[in-house]
Amino acid sequence: MKTVRTYIKGDYQEGYIYGGQLFVITNDGALMAIPLWSIIAENLNPLSDEFYFFKLIFSQNNWLKNEQGASIFQITTFKNNFDKLWQRYSNIEYNFEIKKTKFCRLSNLKTTPTLDMQVYGMRLFIGNTDGLHEAGFSITDYNTTSLNEPLDKVFDGRAISISPKSGSVMISSSSEGLFHGQLLGIGERLKVKPSPIRKNSLRAGWSAYDVVNYESQTNFDYLKSAFTRVKDRQYLYKDESDIQNISIDDIGTEIYSFHDMLSNSKINENNIIYSFNSSANCFFFLNNGSLEGVNFRKERKDAPVRLSSRTFELPDGLKERNRAIKPISTKMVPNGTVIEYFDKVVLIHHNERIVLESNPVVSVKTYPGSIRYKNIISIFDSKGVAIHSMYPF
Repeated sequence: MKTVRTYIKGDYQEGYIYGGQLFVITNDGALMAIPLWSIIAENLNPLSDEFYFFKLIFSQNNWLKNEQGASIFQITTFKNNFDKLWQRYSNIEYNFEIKKTKFCRLSNLKTTPTLDMQVYGMRLFIGNTDGLHEAGFSITDYNTTSLNEPLDKVFDGRAISISPKSGSVMISSSSEGLFHGQLLGIGERLKVKPSPIRKNSLRAGWSAYDVVNYESQTNFDYLKSAFTRVKDRQYLYKDESDIQNISIDDIGTEIYSFHDMLSNSKINENNIIYSFNSSANCFFFLNNGSLEGVNFRKERKDAPVRLSSRTFELPDGLKERNRAIKPISTKMVPNGTVIEYFDKVVLIHHNERIVLESNPVVSVKTYPGSIRYKNIISIFDSKGVAIHSMYPF
């Protein structure tokens, strides 16, 4: 089923949704924030069904899948009416506008463009060619945002990709390597270890508490981690579903190469044109037009990590002459993935192909670790941001 989409006009090159706030970086380097719901509320009739439907699917979509929501949607009449509303609103083009004066201006970046932005543990992380910049922030009871400290550089190398989890932040710095940063205490700056874990890194993904480091768009190393359970969580959080008190102490205690990982699978690494992973699986686009899925098998704590294969057929429109089209980037969502190509962005959801955007974009963000925004996709194209709510069932 199609997404419900709204487009918010503005000169945004990058951004992130967190704690009810839409954080954006404008093309001239201004870092700003505004409550996402304020934008929607200013553009919809507050007395309409549309208003409350949007509030549910954009601001509190976790209510649809929690225990109470599951009970309500077992009632056929409720479910049918919800589906009718979804069909109606998913066929409307919503274009919202908001004045810049409505935003809270937090800081200014001296270096643009932004290569990646993540918000994690009530802290902003912004990567560019100048390094990784960080600041903690607060959200008041009046839903306004302010920085607790200046946005300062905590890593000198080029930060092209940022991957946070469980108090750790993985920083990919291309030929300079993969670096491990840690949040050691509430309110403290990120501490980045000076030596790289691997010599090359385009991006990194998480497999539980282990790290998958991509040296190129096709091959990776699997890095096992050492972690401990701590009494108190060492960093703040908001809207994060993973609230276990885990501290990742070390990355790369064991390393499995791409070649070794594939040695017990049926995949020919010469046929791979792109690879990416979720927590439990890795996926490969192959020359023959298929998408091969493999499971990360960790049968016991001291056992080596292995792969077991499973083949998926790509939907129509993702192949040319029986060859898979190589993506620019991929992002995970529940029961699917978002695939960015040079001229469009496509959602594969429950094996259905849904075109989200039909133009080149700058950045795609999904929120798999969030409580409220698991089904939200934000896509920035320098003229604004398209925010999609996925059908939750």
